[in-house]
Amino acid sequence: MGQEKHISAGLRHAVEAIKEAILQGQYEAAKGVNRIQLAVYFGIGKYISQHTRKGVWGTGALEAISDQLRRELPGLRGFSATALRNMRKFYENWNELDCNSASTLAELKNIENQIAANSTSTLADISSVITDELQTIDIYHTLQVPLTKEFPIEDFFRLPFTHHIRIIEGTKDLGARYYYIHRAAEEHLSEKDLIKLTRDDAYGHCE
Repeated sequence: MGQEKHISAGLRHAVEAIKEAILQGQYEAAKGVNRIQLAVYFGIGKYISQHTRKGVWGTGALEAISDQLRRELPGLRGFSATALRNMRKFYENWNELDCNSASTLAELKNIENQIAANSTSTLADISSVITDELQTIDIYHTLQVPLTKEFPIEDFFRLPFTHHIRIIEGTKDLGARYYYIHRAAEEHLSEKDLIKLTRDDAYGHCE
């Protein structure tokens, strides 16, 4: 009972949604499916993006969610506030892979209009609107890669999450991302070697 007072009702819903996605992902990851692990981070990143970019949760929300997750899932690793921000970064930099991106934008616009129409809405009211419309995290169907010759599908899913973040941080050019994803996966690069590769602009000197 005491632990419930640490977070607001809106963040309580967030903890439950993220916790469910984590538990689903752990079950699938136990089978050695890296694709599912990336899908979990992508789905959670989407959920966090939808809630934080509109100012719904407020300052310190990710720290509060992370702390509560660790209380409820003892031994949980990889879900610090920094990690949650990286999941948001992963989603926002690959949001073209969101198979529901069009409907998501429409949902957010609708929510934004509701907020604008009622300037007296409290944070709890707005949080309730978001929670009602976007309460679950679909780790199985949200992440969808394009079936194009250019997109390195196998390499993308072979690469650990931390490597994806380093590539996102190291370049914004889509062609460069593809290049580093392929090299990192093909050469089994360490995170340190990958960072050096992007800093040295290996993509810019590959031709």
